[in-house]
Amino acid sequence: MFALLYFILINLIFALLTFYAQKNKFLLNNTGEIHQNFAIKKVVPLTGGILLLLSIFYDFFAFKDILITISILFILGIISDLKVIKSSSLRFLLQTIIIISYIYFSDLQIYSTRVQIIDRFLDNYYFNIFFVTFCILIVVNGSNFIDGMNSLTSTYYIIVLAILYKLQYFDNLIIQENSFYMLHFSLIVLIFLNFKSKIFLGDSGSYILGFIFSIILINLYLNNPQLSPFLIVLLLWYPCFENLFSILRKFNFKRSPLSADKNHFHQLIFFYIRKKYNFSILTSNNLTSCVINFVNLIILFLGSGFPSHSQTLIIYITIAIILYSILYIKLLNLKFKKII
Repeated sequence: MFALLYFILINLIFALLTFYAQKNKFLLNNTGEIHQNFAIKKVVPLTGGILLLLSIFYDFFAFKDILITISILFILGIISDLKVIKSSSLRFLLQTIIIISYIYFSDLQIYSTRVQIIDRFLDNYYFNIFFVTFCILIVVNGSNFIDGMNSLTSTYYIIVLAILYKLQYFDNLIIQENSFYMLHFSLIVLIFLNFKSKIFLGDSGSYILGFIFSIILINLYLNNPQLSPFLIVLLLWYPCFENLFSILRKFNFKRSPLSADKNHFHQLIFFYIRKKYNFSILTSNNLTSCVINFVNLIILFLGSGFPSHSQTLIIYITIAIILYSILYIKLLNLKFKKII
């Protein structure tokens, strides 16, 4: 009963804050950047992170060790959404300081990756901090990178949560019980509102999701030594690879890796669907998210059937990366040919 009342309360608070933002033209998605009008023409509040933060407070004891860091990242995300800090390099620097501080004070370390050359370096404390920081930053920024279509990020992490429940049920993994239900319900609300283009996560929401799931999955691996670390890589492959691929792509074209553009994978799929089938912007936007997450659901579900088999998991990760790369090249070529 308390959970239901709390869920109703935070949604009321969320609705009021969203109404305030919309009415006062505060914390809106359209700030003039080139990519913002690509897949949505409406002006939408970036308040999804507020609901996520409120839902996390329900499980205070489960998240108490990371609550301060989540709150600081949320504030940084709000500042980013408001364009108070316009420099992407400065935002990245602040993210790095926040995450390093958390890793240092929580003494979070990864002791084995089952890659011998990396494991040798992990024996060095400072390299370990660098490695864990790098991994979390890739997920946090990757989550923000893929947050360009309706519900793409939120649905992806719902899929990850579903995989965790599957693993807990069939493989008896040590996962904190009752830790994610309020977060799960809030994500479902946000997915529905995203599909209607009523609410977006914003940087605050994507930062929170990226950080939370980084910590959840690192701790999952540390608490279950029978697991392969490549299961964690598989579960986070899409936001991570999107980030790394985008960095390499932008370096290749001599652009800042932190700058926004309109050539992300999800944007190319949106462009293809929109031009090829002449669907509306909203339909094309929603279809893009559904297609990407449906493929990810298949890959993650099949791969998670082998949670301890590194070689099999590496095969699934490789298949996902090859599929992504082939489709990206084809879609990019089609975009330049301006398909109809």
